[in-house]
Amino acid sequence: MSKLHRPWRTPDIPSDFPRKGEYPCKDGICKTKKPCPGSTKPITIPRSQLKYLFFVVQGKGGTRQRYSYWNAKKIATDPRIDFNRKTIVVAIGYLDSTNFPISAMFANEYEARDYNVILVDNQRFATVHYYLATRLMRPVGLHVAQILAQLTEAGLDPSKLEILGFSLGAHTASYIAKNFQFLTGKNISRIYGLEPAGPCFRDLNKNDRLDASDADFVQVIHTNIDAFGMAASMGHVDFYVNGGEYQPSDLNLFPCTGTCSHFKVLPLWLSALKNPTRFIAIKCDSIQQARDAKCYDRVPLETNFMGPKVDVTKHGIFYLSTSKFFPFYLGKNGLKEEYASWRTISDINDSVGTEVFV
Repeated sequence: MSKLHRPWRTPDIPSDFPRKGEYPCKDGICKTKKPCPGSTKPITIPRSQLKYLFFVVQGKGGTRQRYSYWNAKKIATDPRIDFNRKTIVVAIGYLDSTNFPISAMFANEYEARDYNVILVDNQRFATVHYYLATRLMRPVGLHVAQILAQLTEAGLDPSKLEILGFSLGAHTASYIAKNFQFLTGKNISRIYGLEPAGPCFRDLNKNDRLDASDADFVQVIHTNIDAFGMAASMGHVDFYVNGGEYQPSDLNLFPCTGTCSHFKVLPLWLSALKNPTRFIAIKCDSIQQARDAKCYDRVPLETNFMGPKVDVTKHGIFYLSTSKFFPFYLGKNGLKEEYASWRTISDINDSVGTEVFV
């Protein structure tokens, strides 16, 4: 089959996608041509608009109670909340909602693990133009941190406080944590950054995006680093799944390109929660090594678990190979080079006989 060349940019690619040969790449990280217009320009949310910032508390059986920003301090007395338990705050992503399956899926899983579950419902501010949404997440992070600081005064223990964020929500988690540090002088225990958004964030410094300094421990998972995600390591431990570029497809003849690979992190994390010691990753010396799955000859061979059982004493860059199908884990087979899997856009183009990206 001959390749079909497309002279136009496909809708699947963000505006700052680092096309091969167009932007400089070094040590496995490709820089963008220019940052998003105005993405770091300060912005505030008027007091009149804070009524659209909500907090959803989920309890056993999926029961929920919704609080507005103005009465969120009442969360401390909600019968679903017990500050003796761990608390997970879920920061939704771009165009997401606390009512969508993604948020409900994770809320149910953490509730089953005996966590207090609080979902940040900032849909009003996450469903605008992407450039504007990236700016609005900064004041959203501030106002969420204010509520968490109030709850800390009511008994919430920061050492038992964790934040989970997907895509844009991963950076929202960062803004929450940074402001919480400023307001309380204390660190949030853990942040889980699932495929942190790349567009508008790739060229920013650690003060403007997710960073290891945001919490006592930050775990980051990368599945689409050159399109919707970003290649830079941002946590105490960064997992580059199948090299982090593109994920294997579970449907023959249908490649898993940008959107698919970006969202693949969600079922991966769900499976990791259910199988906390099955995703065994190997340490790499660089992001480029992780991209190329060239970490198997590293001496000594160091491993870590991706997921809730991660060893917090083992920091660095890790490569993780998976299967095509849920539940994805390879277990100890993932330590064998013969099971290594990585996908570049060239591999995808060659496999389907169609020039998807040019």
